[in-house]
Amino acid sequence: MTVYKYFIKIALKNKWTILGYTIIFFSMSLISGSGATEREPKFMETRLNIGIIDNSNSELSTGLKDYLEGKHNMVDTIDDEDYIKEQIFLERADAIIIIPEDFQEKVINKEKSIKIYNDDRKIESMQIQNQINKFLMFANATYEDGKFNLANVNLALREKAKVKLANNNREKNNSINNEWFRNYYNFTSYVIIAMYIAIIGMVMTDFTDENIDSRMKISSKKFLNFNMELYLGQLTIAAIITSIFILGSIVLKGKYIGEVDFIKYVINIIVFSFTILCFTFFINNFTKNKFVISGLATVLSLATSFISGVMVPQEFLGEKTLLLAKFFPTYYFVKVNGTTVNSFSDISFNIFMQLSFAVAFILMGLYFSKAKQKA
Repeated sequence: MTVYKYFIKIALKNKWTILGYTIIFFSMSLISGSGATEREPKFMETRLNIGIIDNSNSELSTGLKDYLEGKHNMVDTIDDEDYIKEQIFLERADAIIIIPEDFQEKVINKEKSIKIYNDDRKIESMQIQNQINKFLMFANATYEDGKFNLANVNLALREKAKVKLANNNREKNNSINNEWFRNYYNFTSYVIIAMYIAIIGMVMTDFTDENIDSRMKISSKKFLNFNMELYLGQLTIAAIITSIFILGSIVLKGKYIGEVDFIKYVINIIVFSFTILCFTFFINNFTKNKFVISGLATVLSLATSFISGVMVPQEFLGEKTLLLAKFFPTYYFVKVNGTTVNSFSDISFNIFMQLSFAVAFILMGLYFSKAKQKA
């Protein structure tokens, strides 16, 4: 096991790289976790910043606008989906409402009549849907002889109900803990890509050096045993890195594991780690240049995190960005973390896609390896 021991010894020389990424990761997790525990649910009407695009300009749509304007602050907007999503992402608006031209007809026929964009990061933005539903329900109740009685609608809407909050601490904590675990494991994809490529990739460049290769040719050690010990060394380092982050989540939020799909997160991160290890195998056969490997570790970890929903939620990313993200395993890793699992079939496709990437990376790595042997 000389090769294996030497591999581990060289890899551990990069302990400052491992410690650097680990400290940054857990510092951000602690900051994120403390913010989440201070968050409170708001069962009260809060004035939001909303935009309304009225393509109907009917009596009913005007009545709805007047009702919402009395409860919220109005912001300017335009009928452009990308612009609307940007407004919400930048928190210039909490919700944007688009009223279609055939608004009245749809309300009369009790069809879905309004398109709403709201900021999912803010619980209070959800109230806009309830307020619109309430207005439309009362409007339909007053519809008679082809007309709405908006005076009676406004009278009904002014009625107040006494609300007593039930003790919902358990549900609140479940929601906060689910969000914390999802964000925590999403962010592990960034550090796993960076650390695997930077550490394992760098160590492998030492073993693919021409001098080492020449020594191997005159050594009594079999080529198969040499490679087996190398792969075992890679698996050991990969297992250590991934275990650090799994254990980290247990240390930080261990008492809440029973309230979330913890097994889902563990299976997903193991599959993702294996895929990135295969990707590192491909890179090692593609190039021996340490500067290229170092650059790929930085660029790929950051770029895939930004386009796949690690840094920014996928619902706020454009269609073209998400289409590009589907060519990387991080997209499917984030998808699994955000899925509520009732059975394995809920995540089977995204797990399958990650493993498919792993197979593709191995095949490409073998191709470049054979090409080098022939050269």
